Amino acid sequence: MVCARARAEVATYADCTKSRMIATFGRTAPKMPVHYIAQANRVRLGISGMEKIATFDRGQSLDGRLAVPQANSAPERRGPIPRKKS
Repeated sequence: MVCARARAEVATYADCTKSRMIATFGRTAPKMPVHYIAQANRVRLGISGMEKIATFDRGQSLDGRLAVPQANSAPERRGPIPRKKS
């Protein structure tokens, strides 16, 4: 049975349809082929999502984003601190 399950997974990644899997593996109900197809689709969706993220990341420019501001770069103030009028 393990071999049939492995072959069913391979068939889904080879884009076999539900009807073809039912005919190939001698199933009478589409429950298991639908399960394997949904599982393969989730994996494909996850892979394509990560590819899109990687492509987006490669396209981003980091110029100016990694610049670290220098400490105390503001001009120095002298004299008393002005108070707000109420």
